[in-house]
Amino acid sequence: MADMLLFPDVEALLCTWLRTELGDIPVGNKLPNPRPDPFVLVQRHGGIRHTVVTDAAQVGLECWAASDAEAHDLAQLCRALLLYRLPGQILDGHTVYRVDEVGGPSNLPDPASSMPRWVMELQVHVRGLAA
Repeated sequence: MADMLLFPDVEALLCTWLRTELGDIPVGNKLPNPRPDPFVLVQRHGGIRHTVVTDAAQVGLECWAASDAEAHDLAQLCRALLLYRLPGQILDGHTVYRVDEVGGPSNLPDPASSMPRWVMELQVHVRGLAA
């Protein structure tokens, strides 16, 4: 019987990594109440097993800030970090092979509060580990 591979909790890996990269900016996979400004929400929206050893997790990022310009800049910073710095990193034993942009940053104010928010969708290719 072939070895089974288990894939990581990509939300948890990305939240931990982004917290380190962003410093004082809070990052999480659940929206706190009250929500701080600024704040980055990371949630897996699906994805597929791309190869025998890789998971292609589709991940949504939502970036809130006090102004449209600040929310935009935070989204662009997250975008640059994830697209250019994350590939090749080993997070909790899992290699991140590549990050693809599925939907670039979009201005989408929060429908509940009308606060400035920019959103994007990425695909994060991560290697699994033997069970």
